[in-house]
Amino acid sequence: RQLLKDVDALVDEVRLPGSDDSWLTLAEYGCKLLTAAYVWLFSGGVVHQDALALGGSRSVYAARFAQWSVAVPILVLITNKAFLESTPSILQRSAPSLVASFFYVWAAWLMEVTPTHWVRWPMMVLSLSGAVLVSIDQLKLASQHRTSQLFHLKFGMLSYQLLTFVLYASLFLAGRFGVMSSSSEQFVYAYLDASVKVFQGALLAMIRNREGAMEIHRWWMASAAMQRDLQELLDKAHVPIFSMDLDGKITQWNSSMFKLTGLKSDSVQCKNLVDLVDASCKEAIRAELRACADASSAHADANLVEVAIRTKAASDQNLPAIRMLAMTF
Repeated sequence: RQLLKDVDALVDEVRLPGSDDSWLTLAEYGCKLLTAAYVWLFSGGVVHQDALALGGSRSVYAARFAQWSVAVPILVLITNKAFLESTPSILQRSAPSLVASFFYVWAAWLMEVTPTHWVRWPMMVLSLSGAVLVSIDQLKLASQHRTSQLFHLKFGMLSYQLLTFVLYASLFLAGRFGVMSSSSEQFVYAYLDASVKVFQGALLAMIRNREGAMEIHRWWMASAAMQRDLQELLDKAHVPIFSMDLDGKITQWNSSMFKLTGLKSDSVQCKNLVDLVDASCKEAIRAELRACADASSAHADANLVEVAIRTKAASDQNLPAIRMLAMTF
């Protein structure tokens, strides 16, 4: 019963691996969805003009930058979480990059809407520098954890994220220098939001699933080793030891029990203990089994019950003699 209580307590403490990643990914997707709905319902929403762009004035959608100022830090945090484990260390280590990524997005917006070159070019340098510094910080983080589990998969996800950021930056600069039209730029942004970034979430899911499988395998191997050690300990014990499940069926029967009763382990496996003991203790065993099976039982944590069982010597001499054993529940 105490074992069942400990298991229930352990289940309450179990933290689903990757659950935080799922919430962050949903937040990033939700940000994209809200932006798309806002732009569609309000015909672009708040729109400014980039009068200094080469090739003519271009529309600047504030909603797009608002989305990036939230989505980019989330993507950076998701990637960093692949290398870090505890939540406090993740937030503490990632805070500078998250703040920098938020501000470099709005620096890019300010670069587009300003009417003067004296602000435009410094904001462009500030925005690109912020993006480069965040990328360098993430690469440094990956380098510090290059011995971590599944490092190559995690570094692959980081590389994919950096490539997507470079692609977005290239499109952004292409628009500013008149290489592509404003409508084409916005169309490509929408397509990339719905496809390229989604693949990063798939990569993260693959990594988490692999980590989960490895953790399950590790616990299975540890459990198998513990089971072998327990079995060897029981078999070599010089005292009679047996165990049973909550239905009263025999699960363990060591060699000392064989010497005492003459019953081999194979012959008693899955048999009910009540069928092997004397009638004088059958009801007491049944009562204890019912108490063990009842999770709401107010029974004591450990009860001793006398078990009367026929010995090998009594069976060989056709005598009614029995041996009294103490069994704890």
